[in-house]
Amino acid sequence: MEKISQRFEHVLSHIDNNLTSRLDCKLLASIAQVPECHFDFIFHSLFHTRTEDYIGLLRNLEAAQQLGFDKAIPISTVAESAGFASEASFTEAFTKAIGQSPSQFQLTPDWGNFFEKQQPLKTLSEGHDELTADQVNIELVELEAIPLIAIEHRTQAQYLPQTIEAMRAFRQAHHLSPDTSRTFNFIYQSAAEPLQQFNIDIAVSVTQTQKADLRSVIDVSDYFMESMISEGRYATFLHSGSDEDLNKKVKYLYGTWLNEQSQNKAIQLKKLPLIFEKLNITQPQQIKTRVYLGFV
Repeated sequence: MEKISQRFEHVLSHIDNNLTSRLDCKLLASIAQVPECHFDFIFHSLFHTRTEDYIGLLRNLEAAQQLGFDKAIPISTVAESAGFASEASFTEAFTKAIGQSPSQFQLTPDWGNFFEKQQPLKTLSEGHDELTADQVNIELVELEAIPLIAIEHRTQAQYLPQTIEAMRAFRQAHHLSPDTSRTFNFIYQSAAEPLQQFNIDIAVSVTQTQKADLRSVIDVSDYFMESMISEGRYATFLHSGSDEDLNKKVKYLYGTWLNEQSQNKAIQLKKLPLIFEKLNITQPQQIKTRVYLGFV
């Protein structure tokens, strides 16, 4: 059985050889043989950059070579060969990435500025601090099934506070106190900028009786739904501190710990996103996060 890092080398090769094709997460996850909901985390943990940024980097490099060394090539041709759906989308992405429009770059390419703006090149080449096993303290636990009521957030990251407030209001309306009803987040991707798409589910645990009582409410709701943390085996660690340090521990979980586990034995991730359980949420100075990664 190949290590996860070896499987992701196949992903890099596929990206490199298919820049003109559609490279969506579902396809790349199938090549890596991991559930789609974990792909982004593993890629970022291994290569220190987001998948879309890496693909964008390679496409910009391909486009820059054509524009910089062929003054006659049509920009529409460059856009197509670099894998963009249209000349307009290419122009917008290229200009945002390097600070020159394709036509400006073709006339007077500023190569120094171009490479300075390629942040993925920096993150791939620079050293990265590695945590130790003792600093993260990952344990394996068995969980029983936990019924949940959840709300999906499927829009820009800047609107996440509104989704959180909607869940808070739901809890208050139906007497789901944080003291008795646990708080979980299903995390589908690494952190996003405010204007970027960010996918997360916010959920609260309920008893079977509460779930039955709320079914009529859920059935007519456009926002809330029943969900579940399935029973089984989970890798887990407890974090207190900054979000930055939490992200470092998540990178260790996926990039180091999981890779080592895959080397020693065949493991299969659940088709269940990374789970954060938020503890002490009514006491801001004492909030902690329990992280769960599920295995089949």
